[in-house]
Amino acid sequence: MQIIKWTSLMLIFLLVTLLGNIIAKKYKNRVKQLKEIKVILNMIETKIKFTQQPLTEIFKEIVSTEKKNRSVNIIFKEASQNIENKSFEQAWSEAIAKTKEKLDLSEEDINIIEGMGKTLGTTDIEGQVKEIEIVKEFIDSQIEKAEEERKKNEKMYKMLGGIAGIGIVIILT
Repeated sequence: MQIIKWTSLMLIFLLVTLLGNIIAKKYKNRVKQLKEIKVILNMIETKIKFTQQPLTEIFKEIVSTEKKNRSVNIIFKEASQNIENKSFEQAWSEAIAKTKEKLDLSEEDINIIEGMGKTLGTTDIEGQVKEIEIVKEFIDSQIEKAEEERKKNEKMYKMLGGIAGIGIVIILT
């Protein structure tokens, strides 16, 4: 009977600690995803400037050639599928709405990225490049904020998970 009790307590401790680590990882993932978006925006900007390809081709190319392990690729993949039969703004908004739950981005991050869809594809090349540059500046500030939050909260949630696990074990014994 004691073995079952101690095994259950150890399992509870491990699960609560794991929960703390999962929450902490979201802060790390947010920074990573913002940086990934910035890299892809740089690619889009370069392609618009120098190849002057339409957005549909740029997005298809990014989805097919970009690293498959980037978590933000799901936005661009979804948008490239939607862009065939919808305006860019509509395709982009739907892609963001459909994929935002799968990402660890904040609501403010999502709003910045979604706002890009309102002007991208509707202006000339120079206007699109300026819009991407503005979005990249916003993303830079979001990366700084996300780094600060990560530094502040990542360690705290890991520790909190462990402490809460110990607390629950003590209460149950």
